[in-house]
Amino acid sequence: MQVLTGYHHDHSHNLNKEGAYEWWYVDALSEDAEWGVVMIIFRGMPMSPDYLDQPHDVAAGYSLSVYHRGVRVAFAFAGAPLAASRFSDAYAGATVGLASFTRQQDGSMTFVINAPCKGIGRSAFVSVTLDGKGAQPSPESFTDDHAWILAAPRSAAEVEIRLSEGRKLMANVSFATLAYHDHNMGRRAMSADFHDWYWGRIHTRDRTFIYLATPNVPKPFSWVGEVDRHGLVVPWTDVTIAYERPWMSYMGLRFHKRVVMKGIDAGGLRSVVVCQNARASENGPFYQRYVSRWKFNGMPIGSGTSEYMDLQRLNETWIRPFLRLPWKTITTGDSQ
Repeated sequence: MQVLTGYHHDHSHNLNKEGAYEWWYVDALSEDAEWGVVMIIFRGMPMSPDYLDQPHDVAAGYSLSVYHRGVRVAFAFAGAPLAASRFSDAYAGATVGLASFTRQQDGSMTFVINAPCKGIGRSAFVSVTLDGKGAQPSPESFTDDHAWILAAPRSAAEVEIRLSEGRKLMANVSFATLAYHDHNMGRRAMSADFHDWYWGRIHTRDRTFIYLATPNVPKPFSWVGEVDRHGLVVPWTDVTIAYERPWMSYMGLRFHKRVVMKGIDAGGLRSVVVCQNARASENGPFYQRYVSRWKFNGMPIGSGTSEYMDLQRLNETWIRPFLRLPWKTITTGDSQ
């Protein structure tokens, strides 16, 4: 796994081999953890039921989740033909149906997903505008089979949420917060090289802690780092990760609820950061998302976001019906 930083790498890399994927991810949690959103725009969807059935047929799509008090209250999951979508290979920008991310004239970056459900009067609209500063860019180019781009992992943001049910506005919320934006891509299917995937992040007053780990493979990947107020990304060194408190979900997903990371931090000190996967906001057959509680050197530092994904389960045909339950194929009419 190659780690890159900054908006310089945030364009489309036009990966088209069988199983290739690329996604742009944003999450934001209000300061009181009352509201949260996750937005993803895909070019090649590793968890799309259509792409799993036909991995040579690269398509586009999006996913939207809105959380209230740790519970998912709105969800949209849709795919679209690649020919009907737009991905820029020169700069960060894409459009898939009514989902898009675009750079504004003032340099800010806006992610929007408008997900109407025609016929039942249900809709979810979310907009997250990042300040556009991003992480300080790394100079190297993408050369590995897989890459993780920390494009704007600590970004001042404005969030807007509108939820309607039965054509009645049920929630109209806006807040300022710190958001997280990254970008993942691979020339090969994720399940070809990784067994499972732990990830998490937390924003504190003066820095953001992030980790990504892919254990249970011959060459595990473990990365822990921090981002300062100026967008400087500093990886920890001499990193060890321990997985504690094994658990099994009601769908048989085996994971650990506590991840303990040790290493030399950005200040040159040996430190410990703990991610406690506290409340499960999503609990599916291959994936879990949490509102997590974090500690740094034994002291609580607040609530963040984390996830666990069992990538090998995507190869198992029994989960395909579960993926199709919320699945929608976007047509030209859906984009109007």
